[in-house]
Amino acid sequence: MTKKQISRRRFLAGSVAAASTVHILPRNVLGGPGRQAPSDMITSANIGMGGPAQGVKCDKLLAICDVRKDKLRGGMPGEKCKDGVDRYLDFRSVLDRDDIDAVAVGSTETWHAIHIIESMKAGKDVYGEKPMSMTIREAAAIRNTAKRYGRVFQHGTQRTSSVICQYARHLVEKGKIGKVVAAGVGNCNHGKLALPGPCPLPAQPMSPNMIDWDLWVGPSSWRPFHSFAMGGVLSWMIYFDFGRSWVNGGAVHPNDAVRYIMGYETESPVEIYPADGKEHKSVTTWKYADGTYLQVGFEGLPLPKDVLKTLGGGYGGPFVIIGTEGKLVLDVNRIIWTDPPELAHMHANFKPPHQGGHHVEWRNCIRTRNRPICNEDAAYQTEFLCHSSEIAQTLKRPLKWDPVKEEFIGDEAANRLTHRTYRGPWRL
Repeated sequence: MTKKQISRRRFLAGSVAAASTVHILPRNVLGGPGRQAPSDMITSANIGMGGPAQGVKCDKLLAICDVRKDKLRGGMPGEKCKDGVDRYLDFRSVLDRDDIDAVAVGSTETWHAIHIIESMKAGKDVYGEKPMSMTIREAAAIRNTAKRYGRVFQHGTQRTSSVICQYARHLVEKGKIGKVVAAGVGNCNHGKLALPGPCPLPAQPMSPNMIDWDLWVGPSSWRPFHSFAMGGVLSWMIYFDFGRSWVNGGAVHPNDAVRYIMGYETESPVEIYPADGKEHKSVTTWKYADGTYLQVGFEGLPLPKDVLKTLGGGYGGPFVIIGTEGKLVLDVNRIIWTDPPELAHMHANFKPPHQGGHHVEWRNCIRTRNRPICNEDAAYQTEFLCHSSEIAQTLKRPLKWDPVKEEFIGDEAANRLTHRTYRGPWRL
């Protein structure tokens, strides 16, 4: 590990501890009531200023970075903001700074894996906006890097942090509904019409003062400038070179929440089925090694008709969990129906293990070195659900997955879709 990979806080904390053995330091150095010791202050930067992650920061924000110059708070790269925050165009300039402890990544999807991985290699803890990856292999690389470098990672699927989701997970863990045997997640643009496609847009003239286009394209296949890049995520996410469209860009939220409730943090499905109009009517059905299955939609699940009629789909659910001794129907904001009924009334005094909200928990875990709710293992499993659904729908056939080797069994075409070729000089 190089000097740059040793976090500033670890160095400062060690220095203060050593100094305290021979000196009595004044309160304004160590921190007192209403004050924070410099050694305990977490500094952060934002890489990518276009998504929700731009609002994620720690105790002190030191830098912002974006290849779009209009995103840099009305100034130019190299200039400071009014509050002293530095502006950068190239993310590598941020990672070169030893005084930055943590990074929130909110860049375009095509950059997420590189920004997240390089930040962790540089000794930064990371909040990674969803979807964190473009492929299964990128998701695995992020998980492996977080473990190798001991970084705190939080995936930006904030709906999972809701008290209701945590309460449902609590009921499952305590065996209140027996063994989970099936689950359903509301259709949140999981379907084939939401799959990404090629980009047919023609070249347009570009002002060099608008954007660093080479950095915007990054590891993706080269294409000339088009103003769709200036329209935000909903403009470019529909093209497979730059985004994963709605399957991994939208359905990732409910998929993460229902996976968390079911308790699958390190287990991947071993079978993935696209709709066949026969046995598998759902857009996607995932089957786990223990026989439990998760499906998109609720057809065929043992629920009362009046309950089924109320269930739709969206970023916040609903979710259906079927156990051998009980059933849960909920979304991130409320419990809709339970069997037995008393399960709906037990959450009044429930204290969720993950508190403070998604962003705050990440910051707290940086201090404690605990693992947040959407840590690297959980994030990998959620991304796998989305990517495998896309691959099964693209190939129009069932897939079998080896969770140990992390490859599709006997399916070369499917395995080719687990990764992508990067444009040089970029690589994982």
